[in-house]
Amino acid sequence: MSDIVDALDIPQGTAYDYVQKLETAGLLEKTRDRRPYEYDAEPIALTLSAAEETATITPALIAAVARREVDEDIDVYIDRHGLDGLAVALEYAFEYVEGTVNHRIAARELDLSPLEAEIILQALEPVATEYTDDRR
Repeated sequence: MSDIVDALDIPQGTAYDYVQKLETAGLLEKTRDRRPYEYDAEPIALTLSAAEETATITPALIAAVARREVDEDIDVYIDRHGLDGLAVALEYAFEYVEGTVNHRIAARELDLSPLEAEIILQALEPVATEYTDDRR
């Protein structure tokens, strides 16, 4: 709990309240029944539907969008292909990290030049690497 208190810079009582609410909501599960308690967090995905279109916003997609501040290639890609295009490219980035897809296959499937596919896959590689376990 002290990690949460330190990271969020909140009072300990507030942290306990938040953890209890997240546990009640089923987003945290206590994995150790004695102090110090330990928890596993459930991954969150938000699915939005509008006009017969559905999009899922995952923690990995949020992280990818956040990287646009530090990686201009992601920013350029979003400008050209939108957030939905980034979401699709991110799926290929997971496969790229797993070694099941190369940049040429992604280029063909995403209708990009091989160079643009390589650039976006490399830009998304840190996100795909970090969130690979969450997809399983």
